[in-house]
Amino acid sequence: MRYLLPATTLLYSCSALAFDTYTELRFGVEDSYHKIVQHQTNGKLEGDFKGMNFGLRIGNDFGQHSVYVEYNPEQEVEIKSKDELAKVKSYFVGYRYFYTPEFFFGAQIGQSSFELVQGPNGVTFTDNPTTEGLTYGINCGYQYKIAQRYYLAADATYNIGSYKEDGPSKTAVNSIEVTSQYQVNLSAGMRF
Repeated sequence: MRYLLPATTLLYSCSALAFDTYTELRFGVEDSYHKIVQHQTNGKLEGDFKGMNFGLRIGNDFGQHSVYVEYNPEQEVEIKSKDELAKVKSYFVGYRYFYTPEFFFGAQIGQSSFELVQGPNGVTFTDNPTTEGLTYGINCGYQYKIAQRYYLAADATYNIGSYKEDGPSKTAVNSIEVTSQYQVNLSAGMRF
C-alpha cells in the first residue's frame, strides 16, 4: 500500500499530457497462486490456490501508451481438493501498449501478500504462515468500445518474482513461498 499513493500521484501529475483518464472494475475469472510449503513432517507441499476475485484499476492513456495503478483488496483463494484456504492481496503499477486500438500488451510490477489460513485437510494454525514480496510480469488483452466513454475488456496477466518467508515458530510450517501467479480478467471501464 505504501507504493500505491506515490504511484497514483505520479499518474495524475502527468494529467496535462494525458488524452484520457479511465477507471476499470476488474472481475477475476481466475486468480491463481502457486505456493510451496516446507512442512516439518510432511516435507514439500505444493499446489495452486485459485479464486474468482475483483480489483480496481485507475489510469491514463498517452496515445498508444497507457499507465495504471491496480488495487486488489484482501480476498480468498483455495485448493478445493485439499480443503486449503488462503487470503491474498496485491497492488500493481502497470503499462500497456496498444498496437491496434483494441489489442494491447504490457507489463506490471507490484507487491503481493499471501496468508495461509487453512493447510491440507483443513488444518488451522494459531499463527497463520504469511509471505509477501515484489511481483512482476506481463499482460495482454483486448478492449471493446461499447459507447463513447464506456468499454469492456478481457486480459491475462502472468507474474513471477518468488517471495518466501519462514513459517511462525508455533506451527509445523518451516517456510512458505509463492513462485508465480496469474489472472484471467474481464473488466468494465469508463473514460473521463
